[in-house]
Amino acid sequence: MGESKEPPENVGFDLRMFQRLFKLVRLIFPGWCSLPTTLFFLLFFLCGLEQFLAYYVGLVPSGYYAVFESRDRVAFIYFTLRSLGLFVAISVVITVKKYVDSVLYITWRQLMCRALHRLYFSGINYYSINILRGTIDNPDQRMAQDVDKLCFTLASITIKVIIAPFQIGYYTYKTYDRTGWMGTLAVYSFFLVATVANKLVMSPIVKYVMEQEKREGDFRFKHMQVRVDAESIAFQASSAVESFKTNNSLDRLILAQQNLFDRQILLNLIGKFFDYLGSIVSYLAIAVPILGGKFGADEDISPIVSAYSFVCMYLVFSLTSLMDLSNQVVLLSGVTHRVAQLAEHLMQLQCDWDTSSIQACSSFTNIIHNMRRHPGCNSSSEASKHLLESPSENESEVTTIDGDQTSLSVAFILRDVDICPPGSSQLLVTNLHLDVVRGENLLIMGPSSSGKSSVLRVLRGLWPATRGTVAHDFPPGPKTVLFLPQKPLLTNGSLIEQVIYPLRLDPHHPLTREACDEITELLNTLHLQGLLSRTGDLYTDPNWNWNDALSPGEMQRVSFLRLLYHCPQFALLDEATSALSLDVEEQVYNACLARNITLVSVGHRHSLFKYHTTLLTLDGAGGWSKEPITNPAADESAQ
Repeated sequence: MGESKEPPENVGFDLRMFQRLFKLVRLIFPGWCSLPTTLFFLLFFLCGLEQFLAYYVGLVPSGYYAVFESRDRVAFIYFTLRSLGLFVAISVVITVKKYVDSVLYITWRQLMCRALHRLYFSGINYYSINILRGTIDNPDQRMAQDVDKLCFTLASITIKVIIAPFQIGYYTYKTYDRTGWMGTLAVYSFFLVATVANKLVMSPIVKYVMEQEKREGDFRFKHMQVRVDAESIAFQASSAVESFKTNNSLDRLILAQQNLFDRQILLNLIGKFFDYLGSIVSYLAIAVPILGGKFGADEDISPIVSAYSFVCMYLVFSLTSLMDLSNQVVLLSGVTHRVAQLAEHLMQLQCDWDTSSIQACSSFTNIIHNMRRHPGCNSSSEASKHLLESPSENESEVTTIDGDQTSLSVAFILRDVDICPPGSSQLLVTNLHLDVVRGENLLIMGPSSSGKSSVLRVLRGLWPATRGTVAHDFPPGPKTVLFLPQKPLLTNGSLIEQVIYPLRLDPHHPLTREACDEITELLNTLHLQGLLSRTGDLYTDPNWNWNDALSPGEMQRVSFLRLLYHCPQFALLDEATSALSLDVEEQVYNACLARNITLVSVGHRHSLFKYHTTLLTLDGAGGWSKEPITNPAADESAQ
């Protein structure tokens, strides 16, 4: 459920939070001429204009006092029309300001999510962070929900914080001009005490915000798990136990929320107390000149009190409004730590991936000198920083054709390789020597849990070898090496998108008629022509979940449809025919052999012997043996 394997980090409203926030802010301001920067300065201008209009709107009551005292009808009409104009103007400014603020928020969210996506989908980071390391809980929630909260909260408070010094400075001057230094000192003394009290209460709450966000992710993950495994749960009639587990996840979430709310009581109490106390402080400030005899006994002080109280109360309001942001600041601190932790771990994974890629390429170059180097092998540990901070130039590029079809003689070389599950000392395979050579179809067999799929994981680079050398160097793309995992992978989209996966479809440059005819022919060959009638055509998105709409056998046939369409030089199959009948298995394997696809298959069926030339047997205790399959029919019958 995304549980972290590391002890929780000690977090709070501290210097580290500000350092992390500053790094994240760099992602949402890519340049001085960018849209976010333009929107930010426009928002700053609108906030300043709002404060300018708010000052004159605040003086309206005192203006009416003066008009009523003079009993001037013309002045009353003029002042009323002027006030209406101010109200219309400030209403328009506030509306536009909120709209710009909303656009800025979604722009920030897009930029930050895309930056994290570049790291998340770089190399196999998404696999490592979800499957192998488990050092970050619920990375999906951090990108989908925590980034949203971070950007929304940041957009809500940033302008208030930035405009506050100008607003406070102006009203400090006005307060000093009217009440002198004693009134101004009273207001600032009040603010200092309130700020210290807020800081002492606020900092410890940050970790409870992080705990609540973690439990939110766990609860959502549990519901997603039920959704994905709904059919299996129904077959096993296990709704009661799943209900129990889901309710347990809910209870942990409620407990985390209750702990957070319990600790917010004092913070809310202090905030509200100082809010109401601020009104008294403003009257204490204006009492200094009034009770000190600044105005004569016969002078009407009603307009003066109204004007003075507005200035003092607005200064108090400007100061207390910063304290009122305490709950938002606590939330901002919590989600900042969570998003920054994700970014930091992804950058570390990227550095590790770049280093292992360089080592793999170097080893291969030392073994086989005539193979050209992978262009990605020149990356450095700085690559992750560039991935995070700047969009890839090719990010929007859509490809439907893999043009690099360099002929390979050797795809992988393994020397003295030991294989253990990541984080475990259990040896699955020891001292493995293996060459994956063009034209030599390899079958990997052995008892359950003997490490058959683990060999493919090491070849793909999903697992590091515990010892030894794993060398590979081939152009990326499905025309060279294509893996078919044990669980068929079907993405969202149209039927043709399933076929060309992992390539992407350019809607402006569809496939040629010949390619579409080839796909239609393959659909007929694999008895999948019914999919065309169910979807309408190749390009129509049926808006369904392919994993729910197809049977396991149909999903495996779609995987082979993808394989036959791409026609790679090497195909690595992890029990890819386990849900197929023997006659369909024979059909798809013969189709692969007819296209000269070199096969590396993991399987249990003895019927697979006749499609392969070499057998790699794992004994389940770390040992292995490799031998040629000389008489497939005899071997099959003997088994």
